[in-house]
Amino acid sequence: MNTSKPVIVAAQLGAAWAVGAVALPMTWQALLLGAFAAGGMGLLGVMALAGVAVLVYLIVVIAVTRKASVLGATGGRRVLWALLVMGGGAVGWALGWAATDAAMLGVSRNPLLTSLLGGIPFALVAAMFLRGWQFSTAALGLSLVLIGAGVVVLRQESPDELEVRLAVNGVHRETTYVVAIPGYLPTDDRDYGNGLGRSFQPKNPDAVPPDRYIMITAFEQVMRGEQMCGQPTALDSRLTWGSCTVEADGLVYRNNQIEHGYQVPVGHRYVTVVGTPAVDHDLLRAAALSLHRATAGELSNQKQTGEYFAVTVPGYVGQVTGIPPGMIYVPTDHAAGAQSVAISLYVAYAAGDSICFRTTECTPDGAGLTYVRNEDTHGYLVRRDEVNVRVLGGLGVDKMVLRQAALNARPATEEELRRALPPLEPHTLVDRLRQWLRTF
Repeated sequence: MNTSKPVIVAAQLGAAWAVGAVALPMTWQALLLGAFAAGGMGLLGVMALAGVAVLVYLIVVIAVTRKASVLGATGGRRVLWALLVMGGGAVGWALGWAATDAAMLGVSRNPLLTSLLGGIPFALVAAMFLRGWQFSTAALGLSLVLIGAGVVVLRQESPDELEVRLAVNGVHRETTYVVAIPGYLPTDDRDYGNGLGRSFQPKNPDAVPPDRYIMITAFEQVMRGEQMCGQPTALDSRLTWGSCTVEADGLVYRNNQIEHGYQVPVGHRYVTVVGTPAVDHDLLRAAALSLHRATAGELSNQKQTGEYFAVTVPGYVGQVTGIPPGMIYVPTDHAAGAQSVAISLYVAYAAGDSICFRTTECTPDGAGLTYVRNEDTHGYLVRRDEVNVRVLGGLGVDKMVLRQAALNARPATEEELRRALPPLEPHTLVDRLRQWLRTF
């Protein structure tokens, strides 16, 4: 090996080690105290002064031990060596500090361990540039091992991180159940993976019945210069474009393929009777012909501001809407729209949970299950330890699908919770580094 005496090699590595073991702690403890006493600008000044002092120190070290390094021959190379040792060692020191803290080894809180281990990254960088491939290869290999171990540690969650994420998001382990349902896709805002979820819609879009509703709205103003089939067009209505047809009795039918219906003049107002495409044309026409001012009973005997109009639609029930004043009619069979085939999983603490409250049917169905039904949903409830697990679906969902889902529902695992919950907001550079490493 073409190198100087082992004493020179040891001196160079020892001097590099001293940067992390002695100079760095002194910089943080002694020099920063003076910087804080001098104010904010003093902090930057002292840090710059400390950096220059360390750089000069390393240049002196390599100048004295230049025969041991492949970068010791010229002044430029010696400066490069000093910069590499200072920069690479500082990065390794910071990574090691973060990794040992993440592993809860307590190194950063033990001055003796900090001094003994803090200089290792600087010595390893210096060893990479020693003459002789044995030194450089060993230093490079050991550095890669330590870096890899540090990355693995930083990517891992700390023991209490999941608990903090649960608390921040208001999630309780004991009430967080999940299930996978064949033929259905989860629609949760959290991804538990493997088709697991708490709310579902059919995989096949064709299995979702189209919406069927009728809206009644009165308008006072019309669009200037806009007419369809000789009839003025109400401002802000849903029937301002598309095709139109004047029917035998003078009603004007409008159809824009998104919604269709009639605009009926009543006094100084134009009242629109609008339905979704799935609502039959003849049903809309009959509704338009039955248009009248809403009675107190149709307004649920509640005092309303504004002028409301109502219709008579067999198989539909009306509800008051807000601004502008109006009525919406939905099918009484609750068999239309996505909600009629949706499935939801609910979990509640059993204490104080009245399982038959507000149900039209509540009957035991074997295997610890209770079948429940109300106006627009049905499903099953099962007791699991201290909680009641409900799987409810729209009236268009098969009863046996809901029964099996209730039996299959189980608590989410820790891995599923980690996947579903958003990461914590980073507050430090180490937090940001850990989150960045977890993206790979």
